[in-house]
Amino acid sequence: MKNLKNFDKQWPRNYPVSDKSFLEICKEFLDKIEERQAENFVKAGKIMGDNMMAGGLIKLVGTGGHTYLPVLDMSHRAGGFVTVNPTLDVSSSPINGGTRSIRLERVQGYFRALMDYFRVKKDDVVVIFNNIGVNAGTIDAALECKERGATVIGVGSSIWQEDIPVDHYTRHESKKNLMDIVDLFIDDYNPIGDTVIKIEGFDRSICPISTVTDGYIVRRMEQETVKYMLSKGSKPIIWVSANCEGGDDANAEYEEEYWYKVKML
Repeated sequence: MKNLKNFDKQWPRNYPVSDKSFLEICKEFLDKIEERQAENFVKAGKIMGDNMMAGGLIKLVGTGGHTYLPVLDMSHRAGGFVTVNPTLDVSSSPINGGTRSIRLERVQGYFRALMDYFRVKKDDVVVIFNNIGVNAGTIDAALECKERGATVIGVGSSIWQEDIPVDHYTRHESKKNLMDIVDLFIDDYNPIGDTVIKIEGFDRSICPISTVTDGYIVRRMEQETVKYMLSKGSKPIIWVSANCEGGDDANAEYEEEYWYKVKML
């Protein structure tokens, strides 16, 4: 048991490694996330399900860089919820340039203005994605949403938040962590630097893991939300693939109903 505890404390701070395949690493991370976060997936399902059954739209926030990927993955996706409202900001996304995105996610106040623009209000449910969980965009978004009375689910890495020095230049001026602000934190255990593989003779590590882990977390939150809503006698509103026979017809009524409710539809 002592060895297990020591290993758990070290994991995933032992990454990147050179003695495992990327497939093995992906399986390891997903197994660990399921083992440690299963209860939080259920909690997220209840929070999101109650909001949807009350007629709400789950607001999805990515605060710079590739944190927009899980937001996109939950938005207008076959098999995913219609009743989500992605707060996508093209200006701070990598679409307009990766280095531009990095600069904007560090600007104090920028994401507070975005949360105002997307009309976050009391009793909303907001899911904020950011692996690092300490930069200006992330903390401003979380603080603004909490101050407005929203329930906030954060998805990110406790490793970054615990290990980045309190005086590091990437931190928000408050020095707060995402996991300490939100109502529910789901840990993706992203290791410092995101990459998980070292190649002998090469001085840079490769293979970022966050796309895999956050994609899994997205699906598990959706799954638990559907299960919870069904247990309450409520039928979730789910998109059908537009590429399937009859897909456009099946989605037409949803497009009509939510066209003016979801800004990015």
